[in-house]
Amino acid sequence: MDIYESALNKINRDRKCIPNCCFGPTGPTGPTGPQGLPSSKVTVLNTVTSDPGGEAMVYNSGDENNVLLNFVIPRGERGPVAQFSVGSVVTSLPGTDAQVTITPIYK
Repeated sequence: MDIYESALNKINRDRKCIPNCCFGPTGPTGPTGPQGLPSSKVTVLNTVTSDPGGEAMVYNSGDENNVLLNFVIPRGERGPVAQFSVGSVVTSLPGTDAQVTITPIYK
């Protein structure tokens, strides 16, 4: 059921609940409206990464009927390099898990 049918059903339900309260008789059908715009085709062509700190951009290399999108997304800043320090290793019987203490070191 589309939106039009849903609204029409609600109007008809309301009309039955409160006869002739808010709705008059149905009038004649109006003239046909103008032809709508043709639907557009949308295609994503490229997504490229730019240097950090830039702005994200989207541009259409097509036209209004054949939309060809190109995205430019800035690369994020490089995060800290993680190194790890192994503090202690405890082993036990064969077939059991070893226990390792690891401490991250960020530079």
